[in-house]
Amino acid sequence: MAVSTGRLALLEAAEELIARRGIHGVSAREVVKAAGQRNNSAIAYHFGSWHGLLDAVWSRHAPRVNAQRAALTDAAHLDGPPALEPLVYAYVHPLVTEIARGRPSYWARFNEQWLATAPLVFLAVPPPGAVQADYYPSDESLAVLASLLEAIAQRLDLAESDARRRVGLTVRFVIGSFASWERAHEAGDATDLSTFESEIVELACAMLRVPGR
Repeated sequence: MAVSTGRLALLEAAEELIARRGIHGVSAREVVKAAGQRNNSAIAYHFGSWHGLLDAVWSRHAPRVNAQRAALTDAAHLDGPPALEPLVYAYVHPLVTEIARGRPSYWARFNEQWLATAPLVFLAVPPPGAVQADYYPSDESLAVLASLLEAIAQRLDLAESDARRRVGLTVRFVIGSFASWERAHEAGDATDLSTFESEIVELACAMLRVPGR
C-alpha cells in the first residue's frame, strides 16, 4: 500500500525530531511544521493520536528487523541450543541492517530515547500501574525482541533476575553505541559500520559474560 506524501513526511519528521530531542522534547505542532503540513490536526488525521504516530514510526522499521531477527534466531537453533555469540549477533545485526538503510539513520537514536525512560528490565510490555516507559510499542512488535532477549538471558551463568538485568544493561550499551555512531556519521565520521558492528558484538558478549557478584 502506498504511503501518502503527507503521512510519510510526518513519520520522517517525528522520527528525526524525537531521535534528536526525545519524546518530551518535541511537540506535535513542531512535527507538523517540520513535515511541511499546514493543518495542525494532521497527526490526528493520519494516525489518530500522538501515540498512534509513534506506533507508526516504530512500524516503519520493526517488521523488517523482526523478520531478520527471527530468521537468525532460528538458524542459531538448527544444531541444538545456540551459543551466546549467535544470539547476540541475531540481536545486533538486524539493527545494523536497518541503520544502514538510513541516509542518515535516526533509528538507533529513536530507540535510545524510548529506552531512556524504560525500566531496566523491559522484556515485555508492563501491566497497568507498573513502572514503564513514556512510550511502549505494541505487544506484537516487541514479541520477537522479547523472545530473543530471554534466550540470551538463559545462556548466562547468572541467577534469573541478575541475567535479565544484565541483558537490559547490555541492550542499552548496544543501542547507545549505535546512536553515537549515527551522530558521528552524520557529522562526517567515516567509521565503517560493519567494523563497528563486529566490535560491538564482541564487547556485548564480554559484558554479558562478566561473572555475577
